[in-house]
Amino acid sequence: MSKNFKWLIALIIIIDIILVFPVMLSYQKIGSMLEIKGIAEVFVTLVVEITLLVMTAIIAYLVSRIYKGTPFQRGFYFIAWGVLFYGIGDSHLLVWMYTGVESFPSILGAAGSSIAHAFGVGLGFILVILGLYKLASARRSLSM
Repeated sequence: MSKNFKWLIALIIIIDIILVFPVMLSYQKIGSMLEIKGIAEVFVTLVVEITLLVMTAIIAYLVSRIYKGTPFQRGFYFIAWGVLFYGIGDSHLLVWMYTGVESFPSILGAAGSSIAHAFGVGLGFILVILGLYKLASARRSLSM
C-alpha cells in the first residue's frame, strides 16, 4: 500500500471524526447559521452522511484499483458503486426535504424524490451485497 493511500485514509478518518462529533453535536447552531427551514438535525445528518458515503465510495474504488487483475477487484468495485448510489439516493431526499423541489415530478409523480431515494438506496444495497458476494467468492482463489 502506498504512503499516499495511507495519508488519504488518515485524512478521511479525521474528516469523519470532525463531521460526526463537532458538527453533529452542534447541529442546532449549524441549522440556524444556514437558516434551515426544517429539522436541522435531519439536514445536518444527511449532509454528513452523504459526505461520508462519497468518501467511502472513493476509498472502495481506490481499493478496487489496488486489486486490479485479481478476483477481489470486482467486489470492491461493486461496493464503491453501491455506496455512491446510496449517497445519490440520500441527495434526492435532502433536496426535496429542504427546498421542496421534486427531482422527478413528471416521471415518478408527486413523491418523485422519495421514490428516487428508495431506488437509489435499494440499488446501492443490492450493489454492496453483490460486492460482498464477489469478495466471498474470490476467497476460493486463495491458496489455503
